[in-house]
Amino acid sequence: MTHGETTSGVGEDIAEAVHADEDSKPVTAAVRRKQESRRKLLAAARKLFVERGYHETRPQDISKAAGVGHGTFYLHFEDKLDCFLAFTEEAAGELELFLEKHLAEAHTLEEGVREILKAIFEYSEANPAVLGAALTDIAVLSTGDMGRKMPADRWADSWAAVIDRWKEAGEVAADIDSKFAGYLILGAVKHGGAYAYRKKMPYERVIDQTTKVVVRALEAR
Repeated sequence: MTHGETTSGVGEDIAEAVHADEDSKPVTAAVRRKQESRRKLLAAARKLFVERGYHETRPQDISKAAGVGHGTFYLHFEDKLDCFLAFTEEAAGELELFLEKHLAEAHTLEEGVREILKAIFEYSEANPAVLGAALTDIAVLSTGDMGRKMPADRWADSWAAVIDRWKEAGEVAADIDSKFAGYLILGAVKHGGAYAYRKKMPYERVIDQTTKVVVRALEAR
């Protein structure tokens, strides 16, 4: 799964189409090669960002790991940050599929919280260390507005949506700020999860304890 072709990449594809002859096979092959090189670059970037972290990963490292020329990197990404953001968008989209599946089974606030936590654990088990890498604080990487919603924002929104749902059902206190609560829960899950990992707590206990804390903090009394 990939997201967000760069403007320059789209422009190149359009230019190829405009100048192509009636036979479209060369264009199709070119687009296919372009998609494949991007897929290789994203796969390599994912591996390196997870293993080394953002700061210790260089564009030339990604190109080498992907088996493509260094110049090819810049046909797809403006710079390393642009590549990192593409990686985080990919991870966010993957996790959202897990969340959608689990939330379909939730019928109460407690079930909603528990199912989100199960989705996070299942995704993390299938994709070790990806969430930790994707949640790198990009505020320290760029001071500008990148025009993209970061994973932390998307996942806080997921929590806020669950809170709003159960606020309407009367299970969550009416004076709770759903968006703010979403960020608080996200931070608690991130740091609580790190603690649980260090202490080797069983994931069932982590989910149970976290669910109790979150529900008791939110529930209407």
